[in-house]
Amino acid sequence: MNNRSNQSGYWDHAMYKILDNDILNEVVKFHQSCTTILHGYDVTPFNSDTYEWLSQVELTDIIPNYYESEILLPEVKKVNHVGSKREFELDYNIAPELLSEIMYLAFGRSEHGTSKRYPSGGGLYPVIPVLYLLEDNIILHTAHKKGTYIYDYEKNSLKQIKAWDDREAQKVLNFLNAGDIRKYSNYMIGYAIDIRRSVAKYKRRGYRHSLIEIGLMAQAFRETIVEVNHLQLGDFCWSGFDDHAFTYLSGLNPRTCPVTLVQWFGKVSN
Repeated sequence: MNNRSNQSGYWDHAMYKILDNDILNEVVKFHQSCTTILHGYDVTPFNSDTYEWLSQVELTDIIPNYYESEILLPEVKKVNHVGSKREFELDYNIAPELLSEIMYLAFGRSEHGTSKRYPSGGGLYPVIPVLYLLEDNIILHTAHKKGTYIYDYEKNSLKQIKAWDDREAQKVLNFLNAGDIRKYSNYMIGYAIDIRRSVAKYKRRGYRHSLIEIGLMAQAFRETIVEVNHLQLGDFCWSGFDDHAFTYLSGLNPRTCPVTLVQWFGKVSN
């Protein structure tokens, strides 16, 4: 008879033998210097000069003004890359089979090996993908509460780490964007860095690895939803949230496991 438990069978005691707490604290302090605390208003220091510069450089490439030589490449067939989508159907309920396929293809391991769709420095995979369900019972034929879930590849399951009541769910929207409680979709992926794991082996450089990994994961997720559902599903990335409050409401520790990027996704509105 299998005993069910709400605790993991694995605890990383060995990591603490090699963890340099001075470097951990240094990296945590640096990370905190990059965070935003909104408290209901926009603190982004944009001025007229910033907006003028943005109007010139947005959606452009960085090309050097000087170069020694140039190689002309053969012409290729142009394609339309799938970009960000921001309009989703709020009454969409995802099928459990589709969600299972998405979570496995984006974040699971190979059938005959340990690799994932994206690489990770030293195979440590210190970034945790967190599934956000912003309403109750939005996975078809599945009873669940709104809140945050961690994908367990070994059991192909979603472990809820934080359930929200209506008041807490409203707070989540408040802290996602200052002054704008718009809910783009009922589904999000959050990327949380286990900072202790990220610095245990590679020290400060491990934090840089984690940020690179988040970008790779977000792209892997985008490619996955296009692959399994073509253009019916879409996504866009978002970092304009209150780091501490949002991470805390996610059921995670803002100091050692901060959510660093959010990726909205859902069925694209026609």
